[in-house]
Amino acid sequence: MKELITANDPRIARFNAIAGDITAKCQDLRECYHPLLGGKRFMTDAQLAAKLGVSRRTTQDYRDKGYFPYYRIDGKILYAEDDIEQFLQSNYRPKFA
Repeated sequence: MKELITANDPRIARFNAIAGDITAKCQDLRECYHPLLGGKRFMTDAQLAAKLGVSRRTTQDYRDKGYFPYYRIDGKILYAEDDIEQFLQSNYRPKFA
């Protein structure tokens, strides 16, 4: 038999309480989050490859050709998100219909 669930159901009240907690935590994160290193956010080679939809080898080729700046910290390659965004904006070509 199907059960009718109303707003007075304890399960709905519990769900609303949990959703409220999640909302409060998200708000706290938004207010308290400050990226490190001068306010810049960084991504790894794998994250950049996923964002661009290319292989990691292609990102290495882009890096070797000097398409965008990168940082090498203890052998790990990092890219500043704003540098990547600037690269994408400067190379954007609108699709003509």
